[in-house]
Amino acid sequence: MSEHIRNNEIVRDTESYAPKSKPRVIEMIQAQLARQQLNTGTIGGETPYILDLPELQVIGWENSDEAGTPYSDLWSHVFGEFDIDARFDSIPSKVQGSGCYLGIFQQQVSVPPLWEASAWDTGFMLAVEVESGGCIPKGLIKQTFASSKYAIFIARGIPDQAFQTTCKLIKEQWLPSSEYRFNPDGVFFINYTEKSGPSDERFEAHLCVPVVRK
Repeated sequence: MSEHIRNNEIVRDTESYAPKSKPRVIEMIQAQLARQQLNTGTIGGETPYILDLPELQVIGWENSDEAGTPYSDLWSHVFGEFDIDARFDSIPSKVQGSGCYLGIFQQQVSVPPLWEASAWDTGFMLAVEVESGGCIPKGLIKQTFASSKYAIFIARGIPDQAFQTTCKLIKEQWLPSSEYRFNPDGVFFINYTEKSGPSDERFEAHLCVPVVRK
């Protein structure tokens, strides 16, 4: 898979954001990265950001048809016929702006191999963080994921290559040598930002790994 998120122009519609009533996971990540922009990357064993994040409440779409079969043309379907942008934009309590979504990988016991198409099948969910679940558009569901400590890495470059390099760094270098292990009670997710549109060297996304001390 070469296109992991639609190549679109991000629309910053801040007036559509819901009033703040609890800590927002996405804003906590963005604030930390803004304070320490050079802390992590994709190569060389860099130290990730370690954050304690509250529970994550989302509304999103799971990659399965009515028969429970994953879509082979995932991105063409979700951004084409399904028109997920319009459905997300209709949620008044969403935290993120248009085009800034979460790629959630449910029921994982380790870092998923994001460069392999099968990793995006069963259990994958494209979602937005919400303040409440009062408005759930047709075809979408609401999920709440438990609070956890997270190690946050930045994947940069051509998406497939960036994901492969960063995931291998996490699994083969950082986790074995760190004081943490993967926390299956949390949820692994990708935080797509305004820098995640291009499918070339300009691509950037945050890989959020749930961890617990060994």
